[in-house]
Amino acid sequence: MPAEPRTPRPRRQRQSAAVRAQALERLRTLISALSHSARAVERSTGVTNAQLFLLQQLAEADFLSVNELAARARTQQSTVSIVVARLVRAGLAAKRKSADDRRIAVISLTPKGRRLLTHAPAPPASALLRAIEALSVREARSLAAGMDALVRALDLSPSKVTMLFEHAPARRSAHARPDRTTTRSSKRNR
Repeated sequence: MPAEPRTPRPRRQRQSAAVRAQALERLRTLISALSHSARAVERSTGVTNAQLFLLQQLAEADFLSVNELAARARTQQSTVSIVVARLVRAGLAAKRKSADDRRIAVISLTPKGRRLLTHAPAPPASALLRAIEALSVREARSLAAGMDALVRALDLSPSKVTMLFEHAPARRSAHARPDRTTTRSSKRNR
């Protein structure tokens, strides 16, 4: 049986499909590059992209408040507070009261944080922020409008996001903890 002849699609439909395919391809390229870079940061430093970004911001100043860090990261203060708490727990940053205003906490790098930065690559968040800042207002407005449309189409809530490639710390077993040589069960069996 001979195949039915294809009905040619109107030119406008073909152009629409091509533009959508191009948009998806560009989004895949962006996500792939940022994900690959973020994974490389985590493998080489042991910290997340967001943590490294904040450490690099702290390296540029003697100390910064959480609000100042949030402004540099273009995100919410509450989001930065969570990341800062992880840095403090890891001994990479220190938190203390400001000498100028005791109501304000300031964050600074610890010697351990400075050592980590000497061998750290640039976090993808830095490159992304620089690239967005380099866009013209018209380009940034178009990007924001397109991303807004995509977020709405996916029914996502942008207010519940973390910093780029920051995630909740995964619970690791005692065997996966590099700083622990014995497990609780082995201690009980002694």
